[in-house]
Amino acid sequence: MSAESHADVSDPPTVESEGGSSAPFQLGPRQFRLAWIVAGLFVLGSVGLMRLMGPRGTLLFSNVILVASAAAAAVALGLLARRSEPPDALGWGIVAVGTGLFATGEFAWMCYELWLSGVPFPGVPDLFYLADYLFLGAGLLVLAASQHRLGSILRITLDGFLVAAALLAISWQFVLAPILAHGDAGGATLWLSAAYPSLDIVLAAVAFVVAVHARGSRRVPITLFAAGNLVWAFADSAFAYLSITGGYIYSEFDVIWLAGNLIVALAALHPSAATPPPEVDRRRYAFRETVAPYVPFLLAMAVMGYAALTGTLDPVGLALGALVLLALVARQTYVFFDAAALSRRLERNEETLSRRNEELLLLNRIVRHDIRNDMAVVLGWGEELNDRLDGEDERAMLERMLGTTRHTIELTETLQAFTELWDDDGDHGAEPVSLEATLAETLERRREAYADAEFVVDGSIPTATVSAGPLLSTVFRNLLNNAVQHNDAAEPRVVITADAGPETATVRIVDNGPGVPLDRRDTLFGRGEKGLESEGSGVGLYLVDTLVSQYGGDVWIESSELGGAAVVVELQRYRA
Repeated sequence: MSAESHADVSDPPTVESEGGSSAPFQLGPRQFRLAWIVAGLFVLGSVGLMRLMGPRGTLLFSNVILVASAAAAAVALGLLARRSEPPDALGWGIVAVGTGLFATGEFAWMCYELWLSGVPFPGVPDLFYLADYLFLGAGLLVLAASQHRLGSILRITLDGFLVAAALLAISWQFVLAPILAHGDAGGATLWLSAAYPSLDIVLAAVAFVVAVHARGSRRVPITLFAAGNLVWAFADSAFAYLSITGGYIYSEFDVIWLAGNLIVALAALHPSAATPPPEVDRRRYAFRETVAPYVPFLLAMAVMGYAALTGTLDPVGLALGALVLLALVARQTYVFFDAAALSRRLERNEETLSRRNEELLLLNRIVRHDIRNDMAVVLGWGEELNDRLDGEDERAMLERMLGTTRHTIELTETLQAFTELWDDDGDHGAEPVSLEATLAETLERRREAYADAEFVVDGSIPTATVSAGPLLSTVFRNLLNNAVQHNDAAEPRVVITADAGPETATVRIVDNGPGVPLDRRDTLFGRGEKGLESEGSGVGLYLVDTLVSQYGGDVWIESSELGGAAVVVELQRYRA
């Protein structure tokens, strides 16, 4: 037995080794894990060094590592943009520019602090810091738009608004209100100190929502980038509060910014960072997309409740709490209407599919009936003509034509089997079937159809009752047909062996054909994502695998002692 080739034109899968990467400037899985360990050790080592250094040494060291780590993050993001596909390349490129502006602001801050005797606030570094927010936010929105339709973008926007409102409500209680109430500075200094935590929160909310709604393996690096943004938001909020209240000094506190920079750099070097967005149905809600916005919402409600109980809830905090509730109502309203629209769409699709199935079944019956009748006429006249021919060449040519005609008739029988599967509405309940009677009847008909082939039963067929259905004869018919039709031996020989055990019954069909290579034995049945389009031997063996699986059995191919292939069918014994 052999397999007829099916054309399968597809790109070979890219295999990434455990120890390396297939793209430049991209870490492999093992290298990426090692980079995390190195980054963690560097952060811990920086904390230890700052504890040992004096004030001047701590000032110098903290400035240098912050500038260097921010620059490293910008470079890593730029390299990610180079190896990404549009429009992701644009999104990561904009993010890289924003991170570069942040690194420039850090460098300006270092110059002021080390050589110009103090940093003006507001000053030149703030111009770079504020521009950084614009670029980071724009880049994240491009990344979100690369994978989502307009409807999904609206849902993401509502989720982002809810998360941002919840984080702002939390920040107001712990950071913004104390800054505005107790800060000694005034004017632009005070409001800019409050603006940084607020902008950080908005940016972190955008990054969080984009990460939650990302699909495929790219979700991991985007989530890491969002985590880096959250670390920045925490560090900036603490810095603003401590600066205004006069409690900030250079210390190991600065490693919080360092950790955020390293997380962003590692996100850009993740093995899946440049993976294009997969083709997915954005109308379908993933579980994390549904529940993720509730986390900051519940935290905000808990903080508002605690503030109300302790009497620290001011009018602004109350207004922010009301804004969080309104954001939740808006988000849930959209989800409700979107789910209703999806339900209506599914109902219309189900009606259309049902109508088309009925039309296809009717067309199948008409075509199958006409083809079968016409081929039966051709076969009858061909056999009559075969008896009247004298020349061997003419008789051989006619016999090939008759063989093709018989094969076409068998295809109509296979189509009929598929039609019966469709007609029973998926009800494939097991019923008792006599293995001996089914196999004996099928063998008798195959001997009539293939008079030149030898069908031999090794031993006897057990009188076992198996759990199957009326189409079990179709399974054996297709396997016996395949053993003869793809047999290149001068005298095709098929040996059938049947055994019955306490739980299962096994039928082994062996031929003396060319056999089946080991790497094609699964694809022969059309298994895998492509089904019938995979490299197999046609609908016959695909139908065999489908039926046997529905009966709770199994079918596989082994090497044959006759030199060809051995197909083994294992069926469950029937238990009432």
